[in-house]
Amino acid sequence: MRLKRGIAAMLAAVTVLGLAGCGGSEKEAADGAENTATKNTGFVEKRVDPVNFESGVELTDDCYRFIYALGNAPATIDAAKFFKMRLEQESKGTLSCDIYTDNVLGSERELLEGCQFGNYDIVLATNATVASFDNDIFCLDIPWLFDNKEQVYEVLDGPLGDRLAKGLESKGFKLLQWQENSFRTLSTNKKIEKMSDLEGIKIRIMENELQLQQWKNYGANPTPMAFTELFTALQQKTVDAQDNGAELTWQTKFYEVQSHYTYTKHIYSPYLIMMSKEKFDGLTPEQQEIVLKVSDEAVAYERQRVSEYEEIALENIKNHPNMEYGELSPEAVEEFKAACTNLKDLAYEKVKDPSVVDLLYSEVEKAKAKFPAEG
Repeated sequence: MRLKRGIAAMLAAVTVLGLAGCGGSEKEAADGAENTATKNTGFVEKRVDPVNFESGVELTDDCYRFIYALGNAPATIDAAKFFKMRLEQESKGTLSCDIYTDNVLGSERELLEGCQFGNYDIVLATNATVASFDNDIFCLDIPWLFDNKEQVYEVLDGPLGDRLAKGLESKGFKLLQWQENSFRTLSTNKKIEKMSDLEGIKIRIMENELQLQQWKNYGANPTPMAFTELFTALQQKTVDAQDNGAELTWQTKFYEVQSHYTYTKHIYSPYLIMMSKEKFDGLTPEQQEIVLKVSDEAVAYERQRVSEYEEIALENIKNHPNMEYGELSPEAVEEFKAACTNLKDLAYEKVKDPSVVDLLYSEVEKAKAKFPAEG
């Protein structure tokens, strides 16, 4: 396998490895470990300690380097570096990857299209974007399904996840793993305590019909928009609100353009790590085994790493002088849930095989029995 000359030249121009010892200086790594004081407020930002991902392996002359493209969520970037490290170790230097972060190679949709055509080897995307390529993924956009992450893992790592992975193969993707994106939460410029507080609010959402209907049900004015455009849109008041996990909300500095944060946990959105099926099928059986093994290790690492980032992010959000933290009351949660009862029917309409929705609810019921809600 060899990169096309034109694509290789383009990628070389925008390479962002970000590896300790490769993409940044020792000073940058050290700075990342320190707390950073916000001017004139006394607020001190806490940060997750950086990790060194050097493999210690010398790459062979004929080493094949995968193109691994993703966004800017810190734990997913760490997982990509972990994947690269373990790939080099397990393959004894015959396989590696070049990591491109911050969507420098394109939006999620563009990355997925590039992966389908074999231009990119491995890409990361949220389920909402992937659903436009394989409609069965729409079932994961039903809100208020899960109480905790253990329930999520049980469902995604079980029969439902396997079935959705099989469907993706017909679209040109080999699903490597379901990575952690966490529960979505809400940032706004006003306090949100009940559903009526969202009336008329312009909220940025992903281009996804179930998410669109969800926010319409709440009385909000949902606006599909690429994540790369979101900060500027909030700054310019094009939109008033956004929903992402605590880690990404903090990492993207939405506290600079939003005054309130509500820990809603209204929907769980996984990341999908997918490889071009054409590229995967072109690997030797031994190489395929290595990729799958390392992917399993990387997702376990990423899920644990997300918890670290989330804990720190939530503490920073709660303590930051520019942002007020809040949670929904149990009564408010029930109000929001009641407003979404029609989304299951919409999911039946959107998926290509309605039985996948039945399987989802069956697996969720089992997961809830095994990992009941706290309290």
